[in-house]
Amino acid sequence: EHADEEHEHAEMADVEEEEHREVVKERRKRKEFEVFVGGLDKDATEDDLRKVFGEVGVVTEVRLMMNPQTKKNKGFAFLRFENV
Repeated sequence: EHADEEHEHAEMADVEEEEHREVVKERRKRKEFEVFVGGLDKDATEDDLRKVFGEVGVVTEVRLMMNPQTKKNKGFAFLRFENV
């Protein structure tokens, strides 16, 4: 019976490892479509970025880094595109 428990535990570990591998693969795939944009005007908005970069592809996500004190952006953002 002890051998069965060990076998079951090993199978669980394999499943978890496979799930982890899938997550990592998915993250890596998403990163392929991610672009860093620097040198932005501090007043640039997410809409501005979507409008400009939407001309080169479908933008699925914009992460505009904001300064909480000034409520303006920090001059850079990460954009994710649907494909390359």
